Order: sequence, then C-alpha cells, then structure tokens
Amino acid sequence: MASGTSQLIWGLLLLSIDCLISVFLSSWHGPFPSVASLSSQFPFSFFTSTIDLLLLTFIRALLYILPSAFITSGNGYRLPTVLHVEYSFSLLMYAASPTKLLFLHEKLGADEVAPIGDYLFLAWNAIAALIMDISWRTYFSHTPSTYVTLNENEEDENQSPRETFQLILRLLQYCKREWVWHVSGFTWLFIYSLTRIFVPYYTGQVVASVVETQDHTALKAAVYVMTVISFISAIAGGLRGGSFEYAYARINRAIRFDLFTGLVRQDIAFYDAHKTGEIASRLTADCQTMSDTVALNVNVFLRNIVMLFGSMLFMMSLSWRLSLITFILVPIIFVASKIFGTYYDLLSERTQNAIADSNDVAEEVLSTMRTVRSFACERVEGDRFYEKLTVTLAVTRTKAIAYVGFIWVSEVFQTFIIVAVLWYGGHLVLSGKMKKELLVSFLLYQMQLGDNLRQMGEVWTGLMQSVGASRKVFEYIDREPSIQHHGTCQQEVRGKIEFRNVHFSYPTRPHQPILRDLSFTVEPGETVALVGPSGSGKSSCIALLENFYQPNAGQVLIDGMPLEEYEHHYIHRKIALVGQEPILFARSVHENVSYGLDGIPMEDIINSSKMANAHDFILQTTNKYETNVGEKGSQMSGGQKQRIAIARALVRGPAILLLDEATSALDTESEHVVQEAIYKNLDGKSVILIAHRLSTVEKADKIIVIHKGRVEEMGNHDSLLKKGGIYANLVHRQMMADSKETPSSIQSSSTREVEVSRALSISPSNQNTTKSLLGTSFTQSNSSFQSK
Repeated sequence: MASGTSQLIWGLLLLSIDCLISVFLSSWHGPFPSVASLSSQFPFSFFTSTIDLLLLTFIRALLYILPSAFITSGNGYRLPTVLHVEYSFSLLMYAASPTKLLFLHEKLGADEVAPIGDYLFLAWNAIAALIMDISWRTYFSHTPSTYVTLNENEEDENQSPRETFQLILRLLQYCKREWVWHVSGFTWLFIYSLTRIFVPYYTGQVVASVVETQDHTALKAAVYVMTVISFISAIAGGLRGGSFEYAYARINRAIRFDLFTGLVRQDIAFYDAHKTGEIASRLTADCQTMSDTVALNVNVFLRNIVMLFGSMLFMMSLSWRLSLITFILVPIIFVASKIFGTYYDLLSERTQNAIADSNDVAEEVLSTMRTVRSFACERVEGDRFYEKLTVTLAVTRTKAIAYVGFIWVSEVFQTFIIVAVLWYGGHLVLSGKMKKELLVSFLLYQMQLGDNLRQMGEVWTGLMQSVGASRKVFEYIDREPSIQHHGTCQQEVRGKIEFRNVHFSYPTRPHQPILRDLSFTVEPGETVALVGPSGSGKSSCIALLENFYQPNAGQVLIDGMPLEEYEHHYIHRKIALVGQEPILFARSVHENVSYGLDGIPMEDIINSSKMANAHDFILQTTNKYETNVGEKGSQMSGGQKQRIAIARALVRGPAILLLDEATSALDTESEHVVQEAIYKNLDGKSVILIAHRLSTVEKADKIIVIHKGRVEEMGNHDSLLKKGGIYANLVHRQMMADSKETPSSIQSSSTREVEVSRALSISPSNQNTTKSLLGTSFTQSNSSFQSK
C-alpha cells in the first residue's frame, strides 16, 4: 500500500516530466523550438497561440500532488472518492485537444497547416491526461493501510472491495459461456448495424436529388437502394433479437444455478446470520436483473458501437472539422454519464437491498400464516410489509430523479451538439470549406450518432443497475464456507461417539460460550439420554455430531476418528437425525422417505415405514406412498410427520441415531406410537436422545446431565437417584408437586424414593404431569435451537 511520501515522490516525478515536455512543446511554435517562438505567442490569441494548454498542465500538477496533501491532512481515506473528480478532469482535457485544433485551423487557409510543435502539444495534452488517469487508478487512489477500516459485517472483513469494472467483466463472463448464440446474435447484429449506417447517406442523396438535380432517375436509384437496405436490416434485426433472447434465458439459468449451488454448500452458520427471505430475493429478483440487463445492454452496446464507428468514418470523410465538434462534446457527455452512473450504481444496490427486506417480510408472514391468523395480526403484518415497500419506493423515487437528471443533461448536450454542428457547418459552407450537399448527410449522421451516444449512456446506466444487483450475488457465489467437506474416510462405522474436551460457541454469538470442556463417551449400541435445562448445550451436541458446526476447541470423534475426516455423504448415511419438528418436503411420501438416496428399492421404503409404524396410515391416504405431504408436511399430523421422519432415518440403515426431543410436541397417543417405533429399532444402534419426559429418559443405558455446557452427572436412572444429586432433586420436586394434588402423610426419604421409582413406570394418563419434568425444573433460558 502506498504511503504519503512515496506518492509525493511519484507525483513530483510525473509532474516534472509533464512540465518539461509541455514547456518544450509550447516553445516549438515555429520551424524549431526556441525562446523566440514562445514569446511570439504574446499577446495571447485562441486562434494562434498554444499557451493556454499550459493552464491544463498546471491543473494536472495540482492533481499529481493532491494525494500526498490528502494523506498529510489525515484525509487519505477520501482518495477513492476523489478519483471520480480526476476522471472528469481527464475527459475534459481530452476534449480540449480537438477544440484547440479547430481554433488553430480557423484562421488558416485550406492548404495551410500549423507548426508541427502545435500538433505535438495537442497530442501530448491528450497523452498526459491518459497518463494521469492511469496513475490515479493504479497508484494514487490507493488508500494507505492506516486508513483502512473494518467493515461492520464480520463476514466481509476479509473480502476486498469489488470494483465496478471487475463486476462488469464478471457479468460478461456469462455471455462468454453462451458464445454460440452470441456469435449468431453478433453476426446478425453486425449486418443490421452495417445496413443502418448507409441510411443517412442515401437519405441525403434522396434530398440532394430532389432539391439540386430534380432527376427522377437518381431519385429512383436512391429509393431502390434504401428499400433493399431496409429489407436486409429488418431480417437481420429479427434474427438478432431471437438469438439474444434465447441467450438471455440461458444466462439467467446459469446465474441462478451458480448462486443456488453456492448457497446450498454454505455452512449452517451462514443461514443463522442471513434471513431466508433475503436469500430468496437474491435468487429471484437480483438474478433476473443481472441476466436481463447485462445481456440486453451487451446487445445494445455492440449495436451502437458498430453504428457509432461507422457513422464517425462517414462523418470524417464528409468533413473532419465538423467531426471534431462531436469529439469535443462526447467526452463531456461521458463525464455526465460517469457522475450519474456511479450514483445510479449506489441507488441500484440500495433498491435491491430494500426489495430483499420486503421479500423477507413476505416470506416470513406467508410461511407462518397460522400464527398470524391465530393472533389476528393480518393488518399488523400488512402495515409492516407496506413500510418495507415504502422504503423501496423512496429509494426508487431518488433513483428516478437521478435518471431524470441524467436524461436532461444528455438531451441538453445532444441539442447543443446539433446547434453547434448547424452553426459551424453553415459557417464552413459559407466560407467554402465544405460542399453544401454534404451538410444534410452530415446532419443525419450527427443525429444518428447522437442517438447512438444516448443509448450507450443508457447502457452504462443499465450496467450499473446490474452491478448493484450482482454484488451480493457474486459475494454469495464466491463465499467459501467455514466447514469444508474434504474428508475421504469411509471405514465401517461401529457407533462409538466421543466428545473430548469440547468448547463451542455459535458463530453468530462468538462471545457467548455454549459448551465448556465437555467430555463424554457413547459406546457402540448404547442408548444415552442428554438432560438439562434449555440453553445448557444439549442440542448443540447434536449439531456438532451432524457437523453443522465445528468446535472451537476439542474434538468430536466417531470410532476414534475426527468427524470431519469422514466423507460427507457417507457419514450422513451412517448418522441419522430425528428432530422435534421434522421438516418434510412438498413431495410424495415415497420421495420424503427416500430423500437423498438414489435407486433405493420400494421394498426398503415400505420396510422402514413399517418399522416406523407409518405404513398403516400411509396406506389409508388417497395415493398411498405417492401422496403429497404438502409444504413442510402441512397435510400430515404431528405424529404422522414424526413417523415419516423416523422412516427416513431408518431406511439409511444408520449406525448412529440422534433423537432431538422427537416426541415432546406430540399428544399422548401419538407419543406412544412414535416411542414404540423408536425403541423397537434401537438394537445395534448407538443412540443419543434429548428428552424432557421421564418415560423416555428412564429407558436409557446412560443419562448425562448437562448444565451450563458442562457434564454435571452421569449414570443410569437408578444410580443417579441413589446419588441424590441434581437428577434426584428434579424427581423429588416433581413428586412433591404431585403430592399436593394427592394429600398424604409426610414421607421419609427412603419411602419417597420408592414412590419415585413407581412413578417412573408412567402410564399414559399420568404422562402430562411429568412430561416437562426435566425441562422446566431448571431456571429457564433461551429455548432456540442454537441455545439448547
């Protein structure tokens, strides 16, 4: 990164070279360089002197020393913003050279030329402006490291800012992929543009034949040529449009596929930090904007660039003096395009963000419509969505105002160009420096050129809109997940699970530890219950076993090997999860049970459904195994969803089964059926279950009590009761609560333990009183998935 001193030295070096060359060329206002030639330019005249170009050298000198001045004053962070100002000055300096050339030739005769030093000075003025612009872009505008500030979003801290030009090149790469259709489109586009170039010339010939010669033969010939050109143009234009339209659709598919594949490989922490609605908006609105605008604008740009260069060649052949008028004003139009384009880029990004926010609200409300309706919050949510739409409207209004300003500036300059061409063209005709019959053709070319420039300005605006939409899309595509699935091990899994000194906190809350030096072991075929209050870290253990996250310290081992060393697809067939609220996809029962398995026999699906006690109710549905379960399983009851989820886990033949409160949200009858489905299929499998119900916990081979991220107690049900610790106190409290409902004499400690033991054989009618025993006897905390 450049320092203020090095920038000053480099600036002074370029400044010295620029000043020496400029002074030398300004003194070459004659046959050879001399002081006399320099002094002969006084008194100053725009038509005979080049001294005024030294003023531009002085402006460049200020721009060369500006970076070091900004850094010295502590404003080095503003240098990237000043780059836009420098670019505008560079374009104006380019325009100064052809302007001065016209002034110098105004007082010369048709066959006279200016001194060679004047032409070299004009050329150096343009070259020096180019050198200054390149220097600023590659060196001067770099912010010193002392001024680099961290982004508020920690996820973006290690990412370099995306330059607009780089994003445009990245967008054009998608056009390159569809080169076949673009070659077809460009071929027809070239033919179309080439035919349109000749229209102004033959239009001028028609006018000339009518006004000057009044010759019907010349008129017919010109009209005939115009007809053939228009017919060819129409055919080429249609084929061009069809080729590009199909290319747009393929580009849209490519962008959406790249984004979707980039999203699905992200780690779970990414989805903890980003809302689903926002991501969906990037996948729909942003991708559509990118594919439409970039492909369309490439089409428009290439069409206009061919017509632009063709028109300029014709114009130069008709009158180089009049053509310089255009070259003078075009850089000025580019200045306006640069200013408005940069601002439009910013507004486009804000618009896409606002749209993403509103889509996020819509997705959240529509996916939780039952809750919204149950609390009669339709109007509340409608107002919230309207507020988001209003924010989008406000940004769009600002964007519209900016666009109005851009069109005004463009139209004013276009009008000014036409007026200048009319005045100067008339002046050349009256002074005998141009034939009058060529003025009409030149004016038509000028209007066509103006239209080409206007459309190219709109292309830049459109590309800025694509750039604004593409920033987040490319950020998501390029984002490398923190958990890389590079493991290759596919050894047979026996089912031994070991947590070894595990420390863990969620990436979204790195300063809030969840697990603290947690260690325990599950032997192959053993059933282990994790109990503890919400927020103690039970579900975090399940999340680590599923490799959703990786521990901050310590290891999670399967059969003595770190979990991350197993092949991603293989280990997730050997570890199956049944959650409290299993998610089913809006597909058939068959597709949900066989999810992620290719070519699995129907017999295996039926067998796993029978083991999950799901086969009977599936056969009672309309289409049996082809019945669609609805969005997130909405067409199924809670117990039915749980049993389908169990079948989905069992069909994989897992060695390890994870049950995260798989029955806590069910009614008594459904719980009994689901528990029966679970426990009759545990033989030979290592099981970790999280449960708040004693009827589930008592059957475990080992019970691990986790409190504040640490293992407080470990043992089977009877041993923990005899130990008289946290677990026993929980049971005792529940029994005391039950004794209030059934008065009895004061019991001794030993008698109470007998009662507790009897209570563990809980009948279905008593399950409601004990179902949250282990979940509510602790102090309650955040019950979100992340805090469990």
